[in-house]
Amino acid sequence: MIRKKLPEILFLGTVFIFLLCWAVIQPLNASPDEGMRYQIVEYIMKHGSLPHGGDPEIRNEFWGISYAFNPILPYIMGAILGKAASLLSAAEMAPVIAARLVNVFFGTATAFLTLKIGKRMFKKEAAVFFTVLVCFLPGAVFIHSYINTDSIAVFSAAWIVWCWIKAMDKGWNVKVCIELGAALSVCALSYYNAYGFILCSVFFFCGSILLCEGKRWNYKKMLSLGILITVVIILLAGWWFIRNGILYHGDILGMNTSSEYAELYAREDLKPSNRMTPQKMGMGITDMFFWIPGEWKCNWLTTVAVSFVGTFGFMDIFMPRIWSAVYCLVYAVGILGMLLCIRQQFFVSGKEKEVRRRRDKSGTTLFITIRKERRWDTKNLFHICMLIAMVIPFILLVKYAYSSEFQAQGRYLMPMLIPFMYFITLGYENIMDRFVKKEIYRKWTYIILSVLYIISAVAVYYFVFKPNYS
Repeated sequence: MIRKKLPEILFLGTVFIFLLCWAVIQPLNASPDEGMRYQIVEYIMKHGSLPHGGDPEIRNEFWGISYAFNPILPYIMGAILGKAASLLSAAEMAPVIAARLVNVFFGTATAFLTLKIGKRMFKKEAAVFFTVLVCFLPGAVFIHSYINTDSIAVFSAAWIVWCWIKAMDKGWNVKVCIELGAALSVCALSYYNAYGFILCSVFFFCGSILLCEGKRWNYKKMLSLGILITVVIILLAGWWFIRNGILYHGDILGMNTSSEYAELYAREDLKPSNRMTPQKMGMGITDMFFWIPGEWKCNWLTTVAVSFVGTFGFMDIFMPRIWSAVYCLVYAVGILGMLLCIRQQFFVSGKEKEVRRRRDKSGTTLFITIRKERRWDTKNLFHICMLIAMVIPFILLVKYAYSSEFQAQGRYLMPMLIPFMYFITLGYENIMDRFVKKEIYRKWTYIILSVLYIISAVAVYYFVFKPNYS
């Protein structure tokens, strides 16, 4: 058994060590807002309690707010590890590295779930390719290396997708529903741009029970198991939103209160009412996509794509443009492959038709056509939900950049990582099935692509990322 699992264990160990290399080399606050996030970790270590989002001890002097208005589960876990590290070592960076370890663990756990998803949904070599695509994207590696809530958002998305797959295989039973409730709880306590997976879980849960099972429109089963999932979420994640409601006078998400504090305490030009946004400038959304402001080298849309692939530091350490373009080309091929099988993967064609042939007493042949409604395919519903979950983070980023604060950071798209790479792999699988007839050629194509992808990630670390901190 151990020998059979040894390749997976070695792979996960490699992912953990690779993420750790990224985490230990960075000084504090060398990544997006890590200093503000670490203030919350320090507060919890110092006081042994959770802070109010507007507490002056953690409130940023420029922005007038803190990240404590948002869910802070990774910071709580970071404070526990940071406290332990400070007892074991007097080194100044010990609690910082310990707090970063939380996301290193989440990144490794995401790799574990990605392995399971790949093995279930793809053939062997394609499954490896999918796992490598997810685990060795430089932008994804980066978010697992510093203190943030993006890492846990990606982990929760992977866990939710795995629960959907279990439901496809085993049906909706009590065990699967409890696990989905736990995964949704982690998602709720992660980052708001991952909440599309909560919405899509509702769609998939209701749709698969009502439309895909042998007994259709089974409202009794849907309601009883739906209540079970809801109870699990309330027990595991409800405390945070109840706390917010009490602290912030009914604002359970804390977002409105955060905006109010920003308006009161932020630097004048950073107050929400004074921020210059594309909307205030009279631009349309498509105008924003192709706008190249100031000293930017690319338009907004390209900058988002490039930073999703990998932009580091405070989004000021760039990979060479041609390097990012090669990644985009790899994904473009997968997207093209998906377009070739879009009907097969997403649509259910009208009705099933069955033609029966009979002879009457005179010997005349009669053809009887029977049409009946086709039952929804659970896998196609799964694909639809994956597509919606992939698109929602982009919609939220566009809305935020257009009307609240103009930013082009691909890390806000990271919750779409699992479905995006799933569809890319599905596209490659379709291309292989159509155009590469020999199995040995398919196998070596996947192996070569996977190896080159890993080598590229290692090269990004040594030639792009590490030189900034050596």
